[in-house]
Amino acid sequence: MSTIGKSEAPWESYGRSLEEKLDPKLEAEVNEYAQKRHTKTSEQNAEELARWEEENKQIAKQYQFLSPEEYQDEGARIGRVIHSSNFINILKREFGLNCHYRTHPHADKLTLIVIRNQKPEVACWVQKGFAPEYSIVRFDEHDVPLNERFRGWRTCLLQMILKGLLKEEDVNRVFSRAQGPASTRYNSLLYAVRNREAKVV
Repeated sequence: MSTIGKSEAPWESYGRSLEEKLDPKLEAEVNEYAQKRHTKTSEQNAEELARWEEENKQIAKQYQFLSPEEYQDEGARIGRVIHSSNFINILKREFGLNCHYRTHPHADKLTLIVIRNQKPEVACWVQKGFAPEYSIVRFDEHDVPLNERFRGWRTCLLQMILKGLLKEEDVNRVFSRAQGPASTRYNSLLYAVRNREAKVV
């Protein structure tokens, strides 16, 4: 397409040719409507909204496999802080694990790889840098757990116990038994593992 003798090229004016041309009266009405703001809803709508919110909270409870109350006291959950480099050194030195870290898709995490029977196996992901003793969890507005904001090193130990990479008695010997109000879930899960193993034997 030639642009000779034209003040602008066709590709510059093409978009304007597709614009819908409104009747001036209709355009004025549209602009007037756009300026309106609904500042208050009806009492009936407010009650209906409150009812829906209550129903949503009840529905969300079935997804609350963790209790927000357990995780409110973050100070208690921090407990003994261990750096990821120290954590893997303890696993190697005290437990004799042949293990290493691999990069994780998330920059704040590390993937712990354990070599078992000459095959690499993913043990768990570990908090990169300093980690609290117990995991700190993020919840949504309905108190449904979303993810671990910070993974506790005891969560890593628990996962390795569940996978048979570590034994509970060895973990207690090296790290001592979990104590305090934040240890309830950790200890109850260990109890469930012991109970399961007792039934298998």
